[in-house]
Amino acid sequence: MSEQSPLQNSVNVFVDWAKARLDEMAANASTLQANLDKLDANSRAQAEQAINQLNQWIQQGQNDVKNAQAQGEASVAQAKADLEALWNNFQNNSGDWAGLIKDNQAMFQARAQAQVQAWQDMINTYIQRLNDVHDQNKSQAEAQVAQLQAEAKKAQADLTAKAEELAKAGQSSWDAMSEALDQSRNAFAKSIETAAKNFNDAMKS
Repeated sequence: MSEQSPLQNSVNVFVDWAKARLDEMAANASTLQANLDKLDANSRAQAEQAINQLNQWIQQGQNDVKNAQAQGEASVAQAKADLEALWNNFQNNSGDWAGLIKDNQAMFQARAQAQVQAWQDMINTYIQRLNDVHDQNKSQAEAQVAQLQAEAKKAQADLTAKAEELAKAGQSSWDAMSEALDQSRNAFAKSIETAAKNFNDAMKS
């Protein structure tokens, strides 16, 4: 059995946090790419520019993740600050980019699916880590996995309900959709911190 230090735990929390955001950026880029042929020349040029910008940010974020994994705790704070700056730029532009394809629902669904996948990836990671937990603490760790599964199910249900609510009301503003994504994303951030702490405790002998 291996025992994970709190410092390594901090790196893992950052990696999960960062990957979820980078996956949303990638979902945005993929949706723009899938709609290029539907756009007029001007909108297509703007969309292509947006895709290039997104790919640059994604690459930069992936480099920050690799640096944190290689350098450990000392690099996490700076890596997170760098990625938060990228994320803020992304969020400030996301409404305009959704507007380019004139299909907020498509952009919302793509990013919501990226969030759902982030939850599932985290759950899978902690299921695998159950093998590293001491037998006397196994039930504690299994309870944490069950909690993650329940939180993931709730987050997905909330996103689905919000999408249906907006559709029925005829409200398709990006601000409303973005708020729903924010709420789910914030829940994910809290869950990864809680899961990391509880697993760290469970892995202590």
